[in-house]
Amino acid sequence: MSERDPIDLIKAQLNRLEEMSGLHADHENFKHWHSETKMILEKAFSAKSIHYQNFLALRFHEMIVKAFASMEIDKINAVRYKKDLENVKNILQSAIKELTLDRTLFKKIQTTPKTVEFTLHGEFYISSGIEEPELIQAIKNAFEGSGLIPILGMEASRKGEFLYQRIDQIKRSKLGIYDLPTSHKTEPLLELGAALGIGKEVILIQKKGSPSLENIKQLHRIEYENFSDLTEKLKKRANP
Repeated sequence: MSERDPIDLIKAQLNRLEEMSGLHADHENFKHWHSETKMILEKAFSAKSIHYQNFLALRFHEMIVKAFASMEIDKINAVRYKKDLENVKNILQSAIKELTLDRTLFKKIQTTPKTVEFTLHGEFYISSGIEEPELIQAIKNAFEGSGLIPILGMEASRKGEFLYQRIDQIKRSKLGIYDLPTSHKTEPLLELGAALGIGKEVILIQKKGSPSLENIKQLHRIEYENFSDLTEKLKKRANP
């Protein structure tokens, strides 16, 4: 469990709303997002706060009786789901505004915490361009205790899974790790492009002194000297 700035946490949940819009109230990814958002609001404010209570009041569906499932009920639930996502947007923006004001206008009597203890849940993607076992282990070591489970793109590639299946993994992951210093393989680049295109957090790593592909030189990266150095730098990035 790590100390995180609640403003950053709420902004991250807010940025994932577009991803949630393509799901529904019973989808596992939405359930994880909903549970995390509820936890963040409770820790940043309290269970009695207006932000937490307003979020808790949202149902995201009108009817949940599966025995009477029909296309018409699905349509009704979809409308409610979309409406409540808009409500969530307003709630989270209001929460960010209060936290920001609390820090700038009321410094001497700040009532909200600067950090909260928070553990992520879900998965993170390790690109198929990362194949060296020691390198993979160094990345895994950095995320120990974070609550995130690694998905190895390299394993999926060796199993013969199609690129679109890996893109689905990227979509459901919290973030992705990519190492593309000299590789001219097409699929790792497509994975990186897909992650950037859908707004996923991307962490590029590169061993010091190794050349880079020209078309990704402008992207920020973590340069490391050895595997233990990489682990430490990734830890700082994962738990700022």
